Amino acid sequence: MAAVGQSNHRAVLAVLAILLCYSVIHCKCFHLHGDVQVENGRNATVTWHSRPIDTEYLSLGENEEDEVRLYCGEGSDVRYSKTLNDDHIARWSVMDVLVISKSTLPSVGTVNIGPFINMRDKCQVIFWRYSNGSDPTRTHDGNLVPLFPNEEEPHLITVGSGSVQPMQGHLAMTSDISEMHITWVSADVSSRNPAVYYRQTDVPGDAINIMMSSASATTYSAGDMCGSVAGEVEGKHFRSPGMIYTATMTELKPNTNYTYWYGTGTNTTNGLSPVHWFISPKPTAVSPPSARIIALADMGAWGGSKPKEPEWQSPIPVVVQSMLLASEKKSVDLVTIYGDISYANGKGYVWERFFYRLEPLATRVPVHVAVGNHEYDYISSPTKTHRDPSGLTTPYHPSWGNLDGGSSHGECAVPTAERFKMPSSPGSNGVFWYSHNVANVHMVVISTEHDISPGSTQARWLEQDLAGVNRNTQPWVIVGGHRSLYDNVQYSNADVDLPYQIHGRRFLNPLFAKYKVNVFIAGHYHNYVRTCPMDSLSEQCVQYGGTTYITVGTGGAGLEPNTVSLPLLDKLSHCGS
Repeated sequence: MAAVGQSNHRAVLAVLAILLCYSVIHCKCFHLHGDVQVENGRNATVTWHSRPIDTEYLSLGENEEDEVRLYCGEGSDVRYSKTLNDDHIARWSVMDVLVISKSTLPSVGTVNIGPFINMRDKCQVIFWRYSNGSDPTRTHDGNLVPLFPNEEEPHLITVGSGSVQPMQGHLAMTSDISEMHITWVSADVSSRNPAVYYRQTDVPGDAINIMMSSASATTYSAGDMCGSVAGEVEGKHFRSPGMIYTATMTELKPNTNYTYWYGTGTNTTNGLSPVHWFISPKPTAVSPPSARIIALADMGAWGGSKPKEPEWQSPIPVVVQSMLLASEKKSVDLVTIYGDISYANGKGYVWERFFYRLEPLATRVPVHVAVGNHEYDYISSPTKTHRDPSGLTTPYHPSWGNLDGGSSHGECAVPTAERFKMPSSPGSNGVFWYSHNVANVHMVVISTEHDISPGSTQARWLEQDLAGVNRNTQPWVIVGGHRSLYDNVQYSNADVDLPYQIHGRRFLNPLFAKYKVNVFIAGHYHNYVRTCPMDSLSEQCVQYGGTTYITVGTGGAGLEPNTVSLPLLDKLSHCGS
């Protein structure tokens, strides 16, 4: 019995052939000879054979409960483990596979799985077959029994060019328009001098014109998390993010096209990224003064919602492609995701696939973020010293709000704070609160998961920042955070989110009125709402000036099914789903 796996750089699909057989004494064998390599981002077709045996078992693929599951990396040595249980990171039903024969000849089936994403670990595919309950190896997954590979001939799937391949590239602006950050992940290649190389696109690419900037490195561990699920070292929960490298491209000319690549080595097979391009930030004096900014929230690397639906299905490719098309039609200066970014909820592999999906956009246009409840909110443990990257010793849990849940499932924003490098300014706090200019717009990001009441550290910073804006050069001021201050979702009328909205307006609206903030952008509710320009103190529509409050929780998460008519919003809003 044999199986062959090959990767063809010209082929869209890699093929994995899995051969399984039975004898009447229930001897089962599962062989894949040699390692298999799949290109990053490609799918694979899994093929199996089975022979009918006595009536205790069904042929493989002939029961709707049969599944193919994918296991990768941390905490699950899939070659020898006999207790895999639910530690898979994706699964596919084989209910609809092609069965060529169900007679005495071998039955044959195939199922297409993927895409495979380079997470710096090798992976394995396991076929789970249905048993009627008499099999002693049956696990807690009902009547599903895993078919393990022959331990003398383990097979492992390598994705892409391995752990040194730089992945998940994403740009971010700094407080200096002559600079741009690029962040990526790979295995620890610090001894190989990781760096970014860049030049003006319209300048010949000889070595004299190529500039280089060395990268700094960071990472995080399971022990940095604030609780489970995020702190559990399993294939489905914590996985090492590798080394997170950031390099800063400097001395950029404004509004200029640059070509760049990053990593180590000499080509894409030994540590360098493909070649990318971006347009450097516009100067304040650009004529006519303008900025194009895409705002969204509640994005998520969503999987299947049905029991047998592939977990890799996600609306992100459509969302990202839409933003890419917008940037190609007319240059986009910035994309900002206002919280609930990946919905990893403690599952490290979700961050991996989120960045894989985001990378085509984020290597062309800078992507900034705000933290939401699914990045930060956690329940403090009296037995654990937390590494809260925002600097708190205990999370912010006011008695009037609903900020005391465990929405991040123990992440407490550690992955967000380490994976994203945001602009810094005096008094700013990493990804939590910061500000910067985009041409004629002053952008401010706040954390609605932290204290914003008058006198708090964040409120003092916010007022100082707004007071310092030069409205001659930045006539537009946009403030954004995750939680909305005005919305029409049904549960916002209950004792859940409405108290936060009431307190948030009390804290923020006076500042917005005092400093003439033009727009407040938020998410949290999975719908779209836009108020009229309104006086933030009287909550009355105004013809000139005022603040427009916009909810943009339409970045990929399922839309809220129920909206209601609220008297205040009836006179203020342009609502929709």
